Amino acid sequence: MVEAQVAELAQVKVESVSKLPVRVFGSIVSNTVLNDGEANWLENPNIALRAPLGIEQPGSFTSTMRQSRIGLSVDGVKVGSWTASGLVAVDFLGGTPGFATGQVMGLPRLLYGVVRIASASTTLSVGQDDAIFAPRNPTSVAAASFPALFRSGNLYMRVPQVKASRRFGAAEGGHLNLAVGIAAPIAGDRETPFYEFAPLADGGERSRRPAFEGRAAFVAGNGESRRFELGASGHLSRERSGVDTIDSTGAAIDTDLQFGRLGFGAEVFMGENLDAFGGAVSQEAKTRGGFVEGRLDLNDRLQVVGGYGLDQIDTAERLRYAIEKNVTAFGAISYKFSPELVGGLEYRHLTTTRRTSGDRQVHHFNWVLAYSF
Repeated sequence: MVEAQVAELAQVKVESVSKLPVRVFGSIVSNTVLNDGEANWLENPNIALRAPLGIEQPGSFTSTMRQSRIGLSVDGVKVGSWTASGLVAVDFLGGTPGFATGQVMGLPRLLYGVVRIASASTTLSVGQDDAIFAPRNPTSVAAASFPALFRSGNLYMRVPQVKASRRFGAAEGGHLNLAVGIAAPIAGDRETPFYEFAPLADGGERSRRPAFEGRAAFVAGNGESRRFELGASGHLSRERSGVDTIDSTGAAIDTDLQFGRLGFGAEVFMGENLDAFGGAVSQEAKTRGGFVEGRLDLNDRLQVVGGYGLDQIDTAERLRYAIEKNVTAFGAISYKFSPELVGGLEYRHLTTTRRTSGDRQVHHFNWVLAYSF
C-alpha cells in the first residue's frame, strides 16, 4: 500500500533537490486580433499611431501565443514561526528575433521572481513583483502581458523590491492592510533598440538611491461575493541625467467593490515623471488620470465587463510633449467552459491625441482563449 501511495504521489508533484514539492503553473493564451488602425502592439495595443509612409490602408490582423506564461512555485519551508515560499514566472513577450518569420519566435521575459517569508499577519518579500504603488488593474482575459488600459489611466510596473506588509484585524472581517517598500529606481528612459547583455546605468540607477513606495488599504467583506476595498498609495524616486536631477512622484486612490453578481473597480492618480508606470503616456510630464470599470456575472460562467480610462498631460506642459492625451474605452464578454478554460471577445476603442497631428484612433477586436494549469 505504501509503494502504491508513493507511485501515485510521484505522478502529481515535481520534487526539487531540497525534496520539497514544486508546483508548475501557467497559462496557454491565444490572441487572434483585428485592428482597423495603426496599433503600437498588435495583440494588446495601448497607443494609436500614424500609419507609416506608403501605407494607404492602416490596420492589421494576426494571431499569437506570446502572452502565454509558465512558472514554478515552492512553499512549506519553515523558518522558526515563519513560512517561506517562492515563485518564478516568465512569458514570451520579450521581443522577437530579427529573422524572416520572427513573429512566431517570441523570446522569454521575466515576470516574477520573488521569495516571501510570512507569519499569520506579516509578510516580507524580496524580488521582482508588482509595484506597491497603484496596484489596481481592470478585468481582462485578453490582456495578460500588460494589464488593460495601460497608458490610458492604469499605472503599472513590475520591479525588483524589498517589501513589508502587515494586516491589522481579522482576515475574515474588516481589516487594514499596510505595505511599504524600497524598489529598484527604474526611470523608464531606456531608448536603445538593441538587446544588451549588461544593461547600462540609466537615469534611475544614476540617482544612486532606491525608489520608495507605500500603500494603506481598508478591506471588508465575507468572501469573493461580497467585498469592499479602498486604498491609497504613493511613489517617490529620483533620476539623474547629466547635471540635472528630476523627481518622480505620484499619489493614487483605488477601490474595488463586489456585491453578489455586480462588481465595480476604479483608480485615480496624479503625479510627475511617472513614465516608467506608463503615466503621461510614458512621457516625463505632470499628469493625471484614472480608470473605471463595471462587472456583471450573468451566471457562474458568463461575465460582461466594460470600462474607460484616461491619461492626460497637465495643460501648462502640453506644448513640450508629442502626446497630449490618451483615452481607451473597452468592453468584453467571457465564458468559463471549465475552471481552467476561458474564452472571450474583447473590444477596445483607442484615441491618442497628438499636439501636431490631432487624434489617431484604433478599433481593436481580440478573440482570446486561455487554458490555465
